[in-house]
Amino acid sequence: MVKSAPDAWQSYISATRALTAALDEDLSEFGLTLADYELLAHLGQAPARRMRMSELAEVALVSRSRLSHRIKVLELEGWVERVRCSEDKRGLFAVLTSRGVKKISQIAPTYKACLKKRWLSQLSATEQVQIEKIFSRINQAVSRSDLSLCDK
Repeated sequence: MVKSAPDAWQSYISATRALTAALDEDLSEFGLTLADYELLAHLGQAPARRMRMSELAEVALVSRSRLSHRIKVLELEGWVERVRCSEDKRGLFAVLTSRGVKKISQIAPTYKACLKKRWLSQLSATEQVQIEKIFSRINQAVSRSDLSLCDK
C-alpha cells in the first residue's frame, strides 16, 4: 500500500525529530547539542578551520542572531573564537580553536556510533543510496536564501 503525501511527511517529521532528540541526548554527556557539534564540525572542515559568520549561518541553516548566540556559548567553552576580518573590518570569522579540535576528536567516535546505531543500521545499503538521492534533490530545490517557498 502506498502512503499518502501527508503520511509520508508526518513519518519524516516524526523520525527527524526523534533522531535529533536522541542525538542531542547522546551528545549531552559532552556538554553540547547536535546543532553545536555540527557548527564545530563545519569549522573543522573549513580551510584554516575558519569561516565567515555569515557563511557559517548559511551552511548551518540558522539565523545570524541564533548563530551569534551559539558561537558565544562555544566561545565561553574555549572551542571557538571570533576574529575580525583584516580586509573587511565589519566582517567576523568563527575560528575553531585547538581545544575545539580536541573536542571534535573526543566526540566524533560517539557521534559516528550513534548515527550507525540509530540511523544507518535501520537502512539497507540500497535504502541509504535512495535517501541520499531523494534528500539531495530536495535540498537543491529549496533555496537557502529564500526558505519560505510557500505562498502566504
